[in-house]
Amino acid sequence: MNAKALLSLVRIPTIFSSMSNAYAGYWIATTLGGAAGVALPGGFPPRLFAGIAAAGLFIMAGMALNDVADKDVDARERPERPIPSGAISLATAWALSLGMMALGLALLAAAHPLSACVGLALCAAIFAYNFLLKGGPLGPAAMGLCRALNLLTGMSLAWNGVPSALPRTAWLALFSLWAYIALVTYLARDEVGGNSQRRAKLYLGGLGVWFGGWAVTAIVWYRAEHLLALAWLALALLLRSPLKNLATDPSPKHTGKMVGMMLRFVPLVDVLGMLANGVPWPHAVAGVLWILPAYVVARWFYST
Repeated sequence: MNAKALLSLVRIPTIFSSMSNAYAGYWIATTLGGAAGVALPGGFPPRLFAGIAAAGLFIMAGMALNDVADKDVDARERPERPIPSGAISLATAWALSLGMMALGLALLAAAHPLSACVGLALCAAIFAYNFLLKGGPLGPAAMGLCRALNLLTGMSLAWNGVPSALPRTAWLALFSLWAYIALVTYLARDEVGGNSQRRAKLYLGGLGVWFGGWAVTAIVWYRAEHLLALAWLALALLLRSPLKNLATDPSPKHTGKMVGMMLRFVPLVDVLGMLANGVPWPHAVAGVLWILPAYVVARWFYST
């Protein structure tokens, strides 16, 4: 097993977007304070770093399990991938996946037992998506749930107890991330063969509704409305070119580029969630930095 095969198996460019979820979740819950349980003081406590590391481990485990579940399909359609090419054995992929999940849960348990419970639910959702729901109509929603639980795990890092209820602003951040990931998963389902015009239009319509929802939020919101509008506009402009290409030609090339860019821009979705929850702008805007290493690594490794 070589390093390149391992990093390809775990889709290393996606790790930073998952870490961004944990980072954003912690700052959202810390900012909301007593409205979501008794929040810990601000700053960068060790449990935040443990949560970020666990988020990275969970997504790498999930990506490896995705290749385990798709081994027969990949053998026909993408024989160059690590498992069908023989670069990594099926047993090794299983061991890596389970080991990374176990290590992630151990980090969370040591940092904050409540977060380990949420992390365990995330691991269950990852298994359910890969082995039960991925190919069915609930697949995109299940993948969105995985990311929402990842964000919720980050939120739980700042709780001293189980909250009686989450504020509506926290639900907004969770729903926004869920919908965004569900949309990209819907598009990625036909990445190899390319999407039909009908599927591309459905995807574009759904993404338009998502953008429209944030546009309305940016106009009427009472927290950091100007920064929220700028973050929304930045995401819209960055996706403009791949969206235009996908609308005119939903071929595998344009589908793949759209999916890859949407995954790399997940930190911007997290920034929107943080700003909508009143997270101090230096912490929120710093979340954009999670995009940079993903762009660098994506030059050598695929994201989907």
